Amino acid sequence: MRRTLFFCATLLATTAAFGQSSDDFHKNNLWVGIGPAIPTGSASNYLQTAPLFGFGYDYRFNKYFGADAGFQMAFGAANNQNAVQTDMGPLQGGDHEFMIPLGGRVFLPLPFKRVEVSVGGGAMYLHYSETVPSNGYYSPTCYTCTSRGGWGGYGEVVAQYFLDENHNFNVGTMLQFISGTTNGPQVGNVPANKTTDHWTNLMFTFGFSF
Repeated sequence: MRRTLFFCATLLATTAAFGQSSDDFHKNNLWVGIGPAIPTGSASNYLQTAPLFGFGYDYRFNKYFGADAGFQMAFGAANNQNAVQTDMGPLQGGDHEFMIPLGGRVFLPLPFKRVEVSVGGGAMYLHYSETVPSNGYYSPTCYTCTSRGGWGGYGEVVAQYFLDENHNFNVGTMLQFISGTTNGPQVGNVPANKTTDHWTNLMFTFGFSF
């Protein structure tokens, strides 16, 4: 009888502990980050390292699996030197490289309460555009005057450190590898033909979970 009671008590304690650990996460996670976008391989012939800004949303199905969506933008990677002719004369523009990831991630089991590491991947949409800013005297007829785009894939590793015991706030690092194909008109130094572009993005992030 005592053995039966001990076994039941142990089983209940184990179940309670498992239930507590399996619920020790938040389903909704928001993050913002900055860092460099670094073209690699043949893409470095016409793209250059540029500042990168991004934000995203992660939905966590359970302790180990989640889904991701985000938006990232690099500034000036195509080194656009093409001036647009306007009624006020040539107007120098710039360029932006948009990256939109859609995928999922797996959270690795670790013995540390405040440290979390995950790996992920999925589809990536790439869109490059030449842009013309307006000024106080002239407003251009087009903001995005020339653009090109295409699809590819990405893989990433994310490490986060939670600043509080409730796991609401965190700082982290995201290392992302992208391979995608773009096609369309010339954008800055990107030639007017089909190209396969590779990026290595590094972002330092701040996140909020609830």
